[in-house]
This record gives sequence, C-alpha cells and structure tokens, in this order.
Amino acid sequence: MDSSPTPYFFLSYSREDTVKQRRILRELRERGVNVWVDIENLTPGTPTWEREVERAIRESMGIIVLLSPEANNSEWVRREISFGEQHRKRIFPVLIEGDEHTSTPLRLASHQRVDLRTKFEAGLDELAAALKDYVGVKKEIAAQTPFVGRGTKPAMDLKKLGVPALIAVAGLAVLGGIIAVVNGSGNGTETPPPIVATTPSDTDLPTVETATEPAAATQTEPTGKIIFSCEIQGTEICIINADGTGWRRLTNTPFANSHATLAPDGRTAVFVVNYGDYSEIHELDTQTGETSQLTDLGKWSSAPEIAPDNKTILFQYAAPGETLRLWLMDRDGRNPREYFSEPGRDAHDGNWSPDGTQILFAMGKGESNKLYIMDFDERAPQVVNDSIDTRGRSDWSAKDLIAFDQGGPFQHEVYTMNLDGSGLTQLTSGMNAQGVSFSPDGEWIAFTAYTNVAGRDQSSCEIYVMRADGTDVRRLTNNSYCDYQPRWGN
Repeated sequence: MDSSPTPYFFLSYSREDTVKQRRILRELRERGVNVWVDIENLTPGTPTWEREVERAIRESMGIIVLLSPEANNSEWVRREISFGEQHRKRIFPVLIEGDEHTSTPLRLASHQRVDLRTKFEAGLDELAAALKDYVGVKKEIAAQTPFVGRGTKPAMDLKKLGVPALIAVAGLAVLGGIIAVVNGSGNGTETPPPIVATTPSDTDLPTVETATEPAAATQTEPTGKIIFSCEIQGTEICIINADGTGWRRLTNTPFANSHATLAPDGRTAVFVVNYGDYSEIHELDTQTGETSQLTDLGKWSSAPEIAPDNKTILFQYAAPGETLRLWLMDRDGRNPREYFSEPGRDAHDGNWSPDGTQILFAMGKGESNKLYIMDFDERAPQVVNDSIDTRGRSDWSAKDLIAFDQGGPFQHEVYTMNLDGSGLTQLTSGMNAQGVSFSPDGEWIAFTAYTNVAGRDQSSCEIYVMRADGTDVRRLTNNSYCDYQPRWGN
C-alpha cells in the first residue's frame, strides 16, 4: 500500500466489473484523483489482503462505490461499505450498470449519485471535481484551530464554515445541482424534523453571567459513550465514544427512532419508536442491536429516562388532545402508571437526580416552560428559577448543577444554574446549542449545535461536548445529516 501522505479514495467494486473499474481508475488518476485499489499490490482473498483493505479504508478520505447488479450482490462490497460506515467515511456512489433497483443497496437507495451509464466522460469530470473539492474542504478544516468555547476567541467561524454547507456549495459548482457527498455511515440527505423552539426574544431573557475561565490542565478527558438520534435514512439511533471514536449505527427500521438514553451500565438503552399515530418505548442492546418493545399503550409515550438504580423508567405520556403527563413503569415495561400531572399544563422531559430521590422536569404550555424539582415520594414541585423560559430538555449533574437551553428561533444557547436557581450562566454563544446531557462524572456536557446558523440549515446539527464551565468545546460528529438529542452514559 502506498505510504504517501497524499489523500486518497478507496475504490470498492465487484470483480465482475474489473474491466470498467480499470478504465474508471485510469481516468480518475488522469484527472488528478489519488485512488487506492486492492489488486495492484495485493493478492485478493489472503489474510494480508483483508488487513490491508481495512487499513486502506481507515486511512482514506472516503469510498468510491461502483454500483452495478454484481456489486449489489457482492458480499465484499457490502462489507467494505459497512466498514466505512463504522469509521465514518464519506461514500461516493457511482452508477456504472443496471438501474436504481438492480444496482443500489438499500442503505444507499435515497442517495444521489454520479451516473456513468450514458455520459461517461462528463460524469467522470463531475466525480473528479467533487472528490477534489471534498479534499480541499477537509484540508481547510484541518488547518483551522478547533473552536475552544466561551472566553477564548474561536479561530474558525462555524457559522461560515459548516462542512455540510461547504460540500453542498462544491456540489452546486460542479454539477449545477447537488452531488451528495455521502457520509460513510450510509447517510441520507433528508431534512430532519425541526428541533427549533420559539421562545422569548433576547431582550426578554434574564441577565446572566458568562463563562470566561480556561479549563485547568489537570482536568480529566471525557469518557463513556454518547447515544443520539441520527438522520441517516429517516431517524435512527447512533452511538459514539465521548472522545469521538467508535461511531456505530444501532437501529435500522422503517420508523422514526428518537429520545434514546443509556442504562447505568451502558449495555442497554431505551428509546422511542414513532409509528405515525402513536409512539412506544423500546429497549435496545447496544452491543447486538437487538430490540424489544416495552410499552403497548397505543398513545404518545416518549422521553424515557432510566432511574440510577436501573429499576424504574420515567417517561412522558399523552393521549390525543390531552396535556403531557409524567408516567412511571418498571424497568421491564410492566406496571405503567401515571406519576404526576397538572390540569392545563404539560409536565414533561423528566430527569432523575443522581441519587434517584428527586425529579427534575419541565412544566408549562408549548415552548414556554419552567423547570421544577420535586421529591420522588412527595410530588410537591418547586420552581427552580422563575426567570428562565425553556422548551424543556434538561439534565442534572453529579455535581448538583442543572443544564438546559433557551432562546429564540435558531438562537438557543446552553445555560447552567445551581439547584436553587442561583448562578445562572450562559455557556455557548452563536451556535444554536441545545439538547444538553452531563457526563456521568459531571465534568462535561454533550449538546447539539449547528454549523450553519446564519443559513438556518436544519441539516447542519452535530454533536459537541464541552467542559461543564463552557470551555474546551469539541465537535464529535461531522455528517451531511442532522445528529441531535445526545444522552451521555457509561
């Protein structure tokens, strides 16, 4: 394998298409694209060959997949796509034979692709330009100093340099339309459901402190896993290590999956499956991907949170036309029952205190809510801070801080405060940040933020982490679709 640091693309194809593969390989190289192909220096089928293929995919910029009926039936092509997905490589589908039905794997069915069947030379020009533009984008991003949060001037304007936006521009310039530079997780390009709230304008928000102190060098690095919703082909559940490695897609269903949260041991998770007219809560094995249904209420069950002792699940429930209510059920889905409700107001997005003795939840109407705390046994809610106005998603840290988001349309920011409502502090600025979750040790916060806030691009949301004081902001995902609703666990 070429040890040169020059960026290259991995070429995936069926052996039945070798003649066309060789011509495409030659033409791309003549157009200045560096392509790695297995048969040049390796003996197919040997252990060395398989290891080198894996290494080539890991170190590549992306994967060019030659689509044909033979490739669609090839076990190795499917393995290479799957391996690329695991390592979050962008996929560039190229249709060389057959049609949409006979040549395209299900995981790539909704993606746009370059078609070489009738316009071979022009199609290769388009493909080569898109590949080189993508390399340029990656180099530009790599040359930037990472954004480091409040109190430190960012070296890169995320609003102007959103990766999805840059790739879209490159595609427009090359194709006169959009060539989807598809992520290696089998990503689709569907616009995700809006997750933007309408709350009071900036002039109505309370005066708050801002985080300005840099993180201490002795602070620990993030550990554990973050589970989240990912708009790949519809809404699915994905998981990633807190340091940005180990991305995996956990679900693959025709229904929308959302609001996932990990069990205390991280071996299972609970999440919501939307069936159109109702939603139910399911359980998921994070290692095997096997799922089982926990509720069968036929209404709207959502936002499940597992108790710290792993014995109870808190969730929200509503029949059509009714207000949201907090419900409980046993860990295995048995004994579902109403826990708390208040006439005329929604009680929703409940969280457990770290010791499991109290509940933090939102209550209000629509997008305008306050946060409340109540003892698990007494059910007498007390408002935390009457000056805030939030959509509802919040979290309670092991260090007794509350995190939440508030703000106007596409102006959401992350805040923290003490349990008594004091110390209200804004942590983010200009990122439309939301959907907070503390790390198990309380040192870090995961959240969703948008790389193209200025364009209000609904598909530009990614998963970030930062220290609990708002410093050391790190971006974990980098996709052409929306990643959101992070929940941190072990």
